[in-house]
Amino acid sequence: MPVIARSAATMSWQKEAEAQGVEFLGSFTEPRGMPNLRLPEITLAGRSNVGKSSALNALSGRRKKAAKVSKTPGRTRLINLFKVGKACAITDLPGYGFAKVSREMQDDWRRSIEAYFRNREQLRLAVLFVDAQREPQESDGQLLEFLLYNELPTVVVATKADKLSQTRLKASLRQLSEEFDLPEGQPIPFSSQTGAGVRELWQYLQQETMSAS
Repeated sequence: MPVIARSAATMSWQKEAEAQGVEFLGSFTEPRGMPNLRLPEITLAGRSNVGKSSALNALSGRRKKAAKVSKTPGRTRLINLFKVGKACAITDLPGYGFAKVSREMQDDWRRSIEAYFRNREQLRLAVLFVDAQREPQESDGQLLEFLLYNELPTVVVATKADKLSQTRLKASLRQLSEEFDLPEGQPIPFSSQTGAGVRELWQYLQQETMSAS
């Protein structure tokens, strides 16, 4: 296992992101071409247009956007690598489940993502984003099973929580939790528009990643 720099115990990753920003380092077609930053790495995964890029911008806490947000599903076709000061590295994976993308391209993405999960030694945690407005998706459940089978700690986050009433949101969170057999406290409700869930997600990422390092 590669040597990974450990952040000071008292350093808040959220404050680090707000102070230093989330720096974009590059896009990669294959994980083997990615540099080793010697930092604990967190990956963001989810269906096309689930809101991963918007969530990353919300986590950065700065006006300057870390990730480009596309209104066209399936536009993110590369593994995007980011650095959060001296705290951690973050990767934004290609979205999956977009029907208009060719089967060949979907297979290429799947192979690339699976290779990343299996071979990226500094990877410590996966964040699986699901849409709070949608019924539980089979593809999300399949990815979650794959991550757990490969013993990668995973947290499930329900995006677009602001689009639902409190009653509907509670029902959606309960349904997702039951369908995917999630631990207590998951999925974490999240809104890139209002900032709901940003602090909770940063706290979870820091606690779980450092305990796994």
